[in-house]
Amino acid sequence: MLVHAKAQYVFDRRYDSFGLGYTQMAWSVEQRSPGGYLVVHLSGYDEPTPHFVTALLCIQEDGALDSIETTLISGLNTYPGWSNSSGSCRDGGVVIGGGVNETDDIQSAYLFRFDSSGGFIEQHRYLPYGSSWIGRQAKQTLDGGYVLCGDVNVTNGNGFLLRTDSAGELIWAQEYGGASTDYMVSVDLVGSGFYLGGMYKPPGANYQRWVTRVDSFGEIVWERIWGNSYDDTNAHIVTSADGHVVLGSHWPTPIVSGQTKNLYLAKLDSANGQTIWEGRYGSPTGNTNLFAVKEVTPFGDLIATGQATLGPLQENGVLLRTAANGDSLWMRYYQYGDSLITGGAGQLRDVLPTPDGGFIAVGAAYGVSQNGQSYGQDVWVIKVDSMGCLEPGCHLITGMETQITNLQGALTVSPNPVRSGEAVQVSISLPPSITPQGPLRLTVVSSDGRVVREFPLNGISPSPWERAGVRGISPLTLGEGLGVSPGLYHLHLSDATRWIAGAKVVVE
Repeated sequence: MLVHAKAQYVFDRRYDSFGLGYTQMAWSVEQRSPGGYLVVHLSGYDEPTPHFVTALLCIQEDGALDSIETTLISGLNTYPGWSNSSGSCRDGGVVIGGGVNETDDIQSAYLFRFDSSGGFIEQHRYLPYGSSWIGRQAKQTLDGGYVLCGDVNVTNGNGFLLRTDSAGELIWAQEYGGASTDYMVSVDLVGSGFYLGGMYKPPGANYQRWVTRVDSFGEIVWERIWGNSYDDTNAHIVTSADGHVVLGSHWPTPIVSGQTKNLYLAKLDSANGQTIWEGRYGSPTGNTNLFAVKEVTPFGDLIATGQATLGPLQENGVLLRTAANGDSLWMRYYQYGDSLITGGAGQLRDVLPTPDGGFIAVGAAYGVSQNGQSYGQDVWVIKVDSMGCLEPGCHLITGMETQITNLQGALTVSPNPVRSGEAVQVSISLPPSITPQGPLRLTVVSSDGRVVREFPLNGISPSPWERAGVRGISPLTLGEGLGVSPGLYHLHLSDATRWIAGAKVVVE
């Protein structure tokens, strides 16, 4: 029997859904049936008056845009939950938890439903007790209904969970929390009940992580509140295949002038909420957090996403893959750059394992001021392979921890294909915003995952590269070619700590 391997796509894209200058950010991603992805995002919008709108991008497996659909509340600000806010439905569509900023500064919790092709189906408004409710995340229940969690936006407000039938009609609503303002930002199913995740503030103390298990009527089975003497952040939860709950967050660490944080994962026992394992990852930095965690396969590895600050840049996107017991397998940082988004800053708010063995993550890429002009932020989507690489083999490069995305054209090879032993020219061009951190090097990786050659590009410094707004070097001629046998190879351009660009070359 002939078996065809499924193509594995990698891409890095910025989507400007409604035009230059609008603030836009992706909060969530779901698989589309039969193929592709549904990306939940928030955007500025001007019709009929300026406001924010909840929108859905429908993209193909290679990242090509199929359609953009919005909710139908004219002129009012609508918001999806601020990370991992959606859930897939059995009909292939998506349900989104969010809210609407109505008149008199009242906010209502909302459910938004879209079909598998990205078309808008329906929306439902909930304001059970007359005070402002903000929806954060929604899931479909086993009986075809929905649950929506969030927080009550009043002084000393609480978290909430509400449950509906399949038509969206409210069955019950419950509030949770204490005397201070508390938050519920994530929900998932466990048996006939639910897990909830957020953060809780005991009176006179700092914020703590908060995970609660409730039954099918929303009554508390157990709750767990824990942290240290510094403000913790929301617990973003997912139910693992064994019925326990896994969460992503950060672990705060004191420093002299403020507070830094490690990325943090933990697994809690389904029976009582006690810790099965916990782990801290990476070096402590500012603006560090995990916003979503998923199982790669049932009972298998975990993939988590969020942000971390590295060096002078703010808020790099991050992906973290661990074994089922929390042992780190790899961690990658991502920076975005193109002609408009030049600062490299960004963050990732949700991640999804993909059928080809890779991962897709969504968030926002941020611009910086240029010549007195400021470019805002756009939806950012990256699709990487199973090792977190945009070009296969990046994980084999010693010292590489960060990938600069969207600079695929910075490295070119000519001729391509090239005959074995024939001279080949390698050209490098970088935008002015990219300054090499240490000597550049060119690494050649075979298609079966072996480093076969490495060419240090010694003596090349940024200063002579300035040329009409683009920094580059004259094509580097390798007189004896790449020195490899015929086959497909992946070329990687990197500096001391960052993967910068990649290219494929065929040697005949």
